[in-house]
Amino acid sequence: MSDKYLSSQIDYIRILIVIVIIGLEMIAAFTGVTNPWFLSASAAIVILALVNFVDARWQEWSRYAFLFLVAMICGFIGDLLMAGIFYITPITLLNGIILFGIGHVFYLYGLRDRSNLLLTPGITQPRFITKNIVTLLVVLVLVILLFVTTVFNPTMLELGFGILGYGLLLGTVLAFAITKWFDEFPTSYKFCISIGFLLFLFSDWLIGYHLMTDPAFLSGPYVGLTYIFGQLLIQLSTMFGSKDNQ
Repeated sequence: MSDKYLSSQIDYIRILIVIVIIGLEMIAAFTGVTNPWFLSASAAIVILALVNFVDARWQEWSRYAFLFLVAMICGFIGDLLMAGIFYITPITLLNGIILFGIGHVFYLYGLRDRSNLLLTPGITQPRFITKNIVTLLVVLVLVILLFVTTVFNPTMLELGFGILGYGLLLGTVLAFAITKWFDEFPTSYKFCISIGFLLFLFSDWLIGYHLMTDPAFLSGPYVGLTYIFGQLLIQLSTMFGSKDNQ
């Protein structure tokens, strides 16, 4: 069995998984019953990440695929914790912040595996990547402004600082995803990775806004839909990036 034939079969499996994920989210959106369909879609994305890792085996994208697989597994565990399936601490949101935070660290390492984030090797010493630093600072400032103007609640300071810290971590991942536009990657890869993390950030902002400000704002399936499609795009980035090198 040739590698080309096996890769084509894996592509069919990917398409089937994506169809299943979209179908699950459509059921959640139309029925208003989110948890079982949402968790099933999250589990399906873990399977997609595993398929990506198998497809990228022994190639230069294999480490990236593995790190993104681990990040998605952390995300799925975080989804189970947020749904109250089991607990690490009595505070549901804190459980989610812990697991998703760990997942974002793996996402950062995955992004770093593809190109330098802050420093590039120089002839005598490493040099700062100015465009990346500026992008990071702009995104973090925007995250802080978004938090202060929409989420901050002076009666819930401890929870607020936890949300802000998590938001800055996710903003860091988003910023470095955006910096891939400065590098030589396929447009499809850069689109998936940047829009995916943007949707991820929007979904988590909705959670914070619901808890701290207005629980009725964009209630319903919006958190789950933006999160699932964000994670889906993030994991599809492995396919679009690695295919360019086959």
